[in-house]
Amino acid sequence: MKSLMWFRNDLRTDDNPALRSACIESDEVHAIYIFSTKQNHVHNEANCKVEFVIENLKSLEQELSKINIPLTVFESAGFDDNSELILNLINERFLKKVFWNNQFGEDEQKRDESVIKSLDGHGVKYSSYDEKVVYKPGSIRTGEDRPYSVFTPFKKKWIENFNLDLLDIEFKYLSKKKTLIESNINKFDFKFKKKHSVDMSIWPSGEGHARDRLKLYLDKNILRYSQDRNDPIIEGTSRISPYLANGVISPKRCILEALKINNFELDTGEKGITKWIDEIIWREFYKNIMFCFPKVSQNKPFQDYTSNIKWRYEESELDAWKNGKTGFPIIDSAMRQLKSEGWMHNRLRMVVAMFFTKNMLHDWRLGEEFFMQNLIDGDFSSNNGGWQWSSSTGTDAAPYFRIFNPLTQSKNFDGDGLFIKKYLIELKDINKKEIHDPSQETRDFCNYPNQILDLKQSRLRAIETFNNAKN
Repeated sequence: MKSLMWFRNDLRTDDNPALRSACIESDEVHAIYIFSTKQNHVHNEANCKVEFVIENLKSLEQELSKINIPLTVFESAGFDDNSELILNLINERFLKKVFWNNQFGEDEQKRDESVIKSLDGHGVKYSSYDEKVVYKPGSIRTGEDRPYSVFTPFKKKWIENFNLDLLDIEFKYLSKKKTLIESNINKFDFKFKKKHSVDMSIWPSGEGHARDRLKLYLDKNILRYSQDRNDPIIEGTSRISPYLANGVISPKRCILEALKINNFELDTGEKGITKWIDEIIWREFYKNIMFCFPKVSQNKPFQDYTSNIKWRYEESELDAWKNGKTGFPIIDSAMRQLKSEGWMHNRLRMVVAMFFTKNMLHDWRLGEEFFMQNLIDGDFSSNNGGWQWSSSTGTDAAPYFRIFNPLTQSKNFDGDGLFIKKYLIELKDINKKEIHDPSQETRDFCNYPNQILDLKQSRLRAIETFNNAKN
């Protein structure tokens, strides 16, 4: 049988259930990737992320060529033409079945429904798989047969249902029948224009690099994850999120390799390992939220009452926040890390988002969009979940009166100011006692801006605004 493997957000061969099934069922396999500049723009995909995807496509093509699977990249105007494009290719190449891995989000689901309708109408078989999650989306439910909206009981049920068969992912690919079709990856014009300032050498492409990064972290740092994960200056986290977000490595592979060094225990043993696995489960939790509560992918808050919040909009404050010039060193250094690396430490994502939505009282959707436009690891469900948690509009969210004080957070998690000094060059010579909140004299001397708001007054303003929305 001749089949088609449709790659989307799964740019790897390892633990790729759609590719595995295509290879098991078929003598000859063709692969495609549909690239759309317009769709990337609609979904606010970061320029650095698009470049990362392109480079990983090239790496994927090399892996596929080893087993005689050609990869053809097609240009698309968006999701609407995908069904026609795929059907034309099936007819042109006499393909009998299509394989793909599912994605999350309303637009993606509507696209797939359109493709399925087209395939059904022409008698073409297809199979789809869930590779972003361990359990089928929506299958982890409460005793009342409802989807979970709080993480801790979700995780408990996740662990209760777990067995190692769910991580049976090892597979050896055998070469397929060689075709006359040649990959076009080196000829395809992605029309990509670099507009970012991210150092891409931080993020080498290819699933081999992803696996190496995972192994290095598990070998050297994971046991200290619980102690180190909140300190932004040290390598306390795996920095594997860009590879997870773009499907260059799978969550199952990450969990399996971590369990191997914890006697295959999920909730006992080394605390650093179990806490790190928790973060993988968080990603699955947010994907389940998006699947079970589609409104969160429609620009709507999970907590309905928060639709009544009277958000402020002050362009000068917004620009200061985007450019790392709020006058709060921990906020500004985090935003500059985002611009230079396409990535931000998770503790700082929470601090920055809460400052934006509570102290600045700006709409979380503006912050969510800006992060997606700049993150190389931009994952729709996780980014949405994180922003809604910080703004107290989401599931399992922080209480609206819980507002991080950025100065306290700075002192607690960057005590010596080393992270601040790394990204705020103008403050690199300031002593650690003053680095978190420089004096007026220091600000003037270093040409560092004054604070754009008063923390105490802005906190009270936020609490009053949320109270009014609730009542």
